[in-house]
Amino acid sequence: MLRPLEPESPWNRSVLALSALAGIVGAYLTLAQDAEPVLAIEAAGTAFLSWALAREIDPDRQVPALVLAVVGGTWALLGFETAILPFTALLMSERLVVETTGRRPLPTDLAGLAVLATVVSFTPLGWVMGFGLAVAIYVDARMAEEPNRSALFAALAGAIGSSLVASLSGTFPRTLPTIDPLVMAALGVLALIAVVREPLEPVSFVDSRTRKFLRRDRLQAGRALAAILVFLGALVSGATAPAVVPMTLVVASALASTEVERLQRASRRPG
Repeated sequence: MLRPLEPESPWNRSVLALSALAGIVGAYLTLAQDAEPVLAIEAAGTAFLSWALAREIDPDRQVPALVLAVVGGTWALLGFETAILPFTALLMSERLVVETTGRRPLPTDLAGLAVLATVVSFTPLGWVMGFGLAVAIYVDARMAEEPNRSALFAALAGAIGSSLVASLSGTFPRTLPTIDPLVMAALGVLALIAVVREPLEPVSFVDSRTRKFLRRDRLQAGRALAAILVFLGALVSGATAPAVVPMTLVVASALASTEVERLQRASRRPG
């Protein structure tokens, strides 16, 4: 699951440079302008995670992923709310469901994912993403059509662990959070589009050595899961809902890229 970056790729070097730059600017703002002590980590992490999530759910396009890295890093540097751990849980959910590594998760991977689902759940958004990661473990095993008791146990452990941590830490709000109806309506429409609109057939490999392509049904399932989790995360977060903005932009960009490509193909079709 922890796929390493290929250093010879100029795209990978670019995102590493952008993330490092965001971290350096964040450190400068902390030292010179008394910004948050962890701003450097938040800026670098949000930039990298925005790029990584874009590469999971929009694997055929490199440029939008870099643009989203810039947007994510800028969002953090401007002082807006971020959520590195829930973002990481969402990323790993997409890596599982879309199966971009081309390899089945090992029992150690599943155990690590269950632990991640548990430890991120001390905030409302973290609980949504942690529980969503547990669901992703189960969905991945079902889509693989391989009976796997380890996956079932890991999904149960992640779901129970995340809910237990959320309960013990007082994560669940006792009153309904204040939400913006227009924002929630927009996120709901985004989730609906992700569910009903199929992506185009992917042309990216999950493993260049075996020349195995990504599966279209997995890509749609991953996009749908990401959009639904973003919607639910914003719904329960209330005042901290701006933390889902970088994740939302990634999902919206992936869906928009598909529609643009679909229109371009239609315009090139004879007649």
